[in-house]
Amino acid sequence: MSEVSGTWDEEADVVVVGYGFAGAATAIAAHDEGADVLLLEKAPEEHKGGNSRVSANIVFWPNEVEKAKTYFRALTGPYTDNISEEMIEVWAQEMHANRAWLEGLGMQPAGIGGAEFPEFPGSDCVEMLVHAGQLPGSGGQELTLRQTPAQLGQVLGGERLWKGVTEPALDARKIRRMYGTAAVHLVNSGGAVAGVLADRQGKRIAIKAERAVVLTCGGFENNPAMVRTYVNALPRVYPTGTPYNTGDGVRMAQEAGADLWHMSNIAGPELFFKAPEIPVARWINLPHAGSFIFVAADGKRFIAEGDQCMGTDRHGKLNYHGMWMQQTAPMPVHLIFDDSFRAAGCIGSSFCCWDVVHGNQYNWSDDNLREVEKGWIKRAASIGDLAVLIGLPPDVLETTVTRYNTFVAQGADADFGRNPAWIAAIQTPPFYAMELTPSFVNTQGGPRRNENAQVIGLDGQPIPRLYSAGELGSIYAYNYNAGGNIGECFAFGRIAGRNAAREKPREPAD
Repeated sequence: MSEVSGTWDEEADVVVVGYGFAGAATAIAAHDEGADVLLLEKAPEEHKGGNSRVSANIVFWPNEVEKAKTYFRALTGPYTDNISEEMIEVWAQEMHANRAWLEGLGMQPAGIGGAEFPEFPGSDCVEMLVHAGQLPGSGGQELTLRQTPAQLGQVLGGERLWKGVTEPALDARKIRRMYGTAAVHLVNSGGAVAGVLADRQGKRIAIKAERAVVLTCGGFENNPAMVRTYVNALPRVYPTGTPYNTGDGVRMAQEAGADLWHMSNIAGPELFFKAPEIPVARWINLPHAGSFIFVAADGKRFIAEGDQCMGTDRHGKLNYHGMWMQQTAPMPVHLIFDDSFRAAGCIGSSFCCWDVVHGNQYNWSDDNLREVEKGWIKRAASIGDLAVLIGLPPDVLETTVTRYNTFVAQGADADFGRNPAWIAAIQTPPFYAMELTPSFVNTQGGPRRNENAQVIGLDGQPIPRLYSAGELGSIYAYNYNAGGNIGECFAFGRIAGRNAAREKPREPAD
């Protein structure tokens, strides 16, 4: 940690680093405990909100605490050994408290389905909620994720929870926010965290925290070197979330002596599209059914293709012989399809991700022909010619497509068990290929925290006056349920905010 000589440029009781749902929940809870709060955000104001704002805006909610504890243990599996029973208890209690707390802020919850792993014990307690305040004709009724991509866009994303609940709550409390202010180092005073050094408009400034600092600044998904260091088999990956998450919180916490946990766990990877002109990958919402397959670098299929996150893929985890394991991404991966699929609708349709929320930097054509002309999608008269265009062995790709078409005719995918209702023959020329990239919204790892949301040092003790919440140091150690990170943002954000605000003010000499 660094030290400050001279005066402070800004000060507050509680300084919160990072403005997503975790930062918002922390700031609200600290304010409601009577603390003066300053919220710092690295991104400019127009890009505020981190991954929270550009996510599907789903809140995981367990309706029974005891069942939630059982489900959380099942999700975590053998990795539960580094999560204490006290932590599991708080996790379940605070996640259960999310609904009432959010309703108090103005949320109108509507359910969209249950557990992502319904076979796990305790799963029947799980509900996933969205803010129905801006959903046309919802009336709070039960909605569903089993819809077309266009219909999903009416249910998920759209910044509904962000714009309709959390931002108004911050505005009503007049909580101070500083944009374009990147925290760089934590400040040490007498062995405790006393504030942060930050870069703002080309100037290094010192910000004093009278009571505590809370790190809510996300993960390291846009730091390629950190991804290669901590996550297996992903030499190249692009985020679908904010490009501002570059591991700053991990680095600052390490400088302060923090222990790390869950660094190899990610919510993904999924297979999406990265355009050269856009800094992040686009979350593409393929339909359940169609005449398409994914092929790996050797021209062979490797997965049951379809609706990512809602089919055989569970946020990047696949069931291999009875064990849930991270999906492999044998790059380059190509989406192979025929003209009937090309003409059926927009392949690049997306209802959430950073690109869509922040100005929809690229408006994908309905018939995908503009993308063919741009060279993003390759076209050829035959499968063999297509293979040559994308650098795959023609005989292998031809065999792969023929084998897949045989399964379609037989009504069963003998290789990967893709739903028979979702398969259609690749047979209508011309044929197309679009390269996909492994991508994910967020990492889960970071500084270890305890049940009080305190950051834990390498000695196993809390680092004085340092807290964390959200994706940075997430409690999720392995399997992940949709909406879980947002639920955790609110749960541990409240814990961090309350406890940070209850710290005693520093002595005048500090």
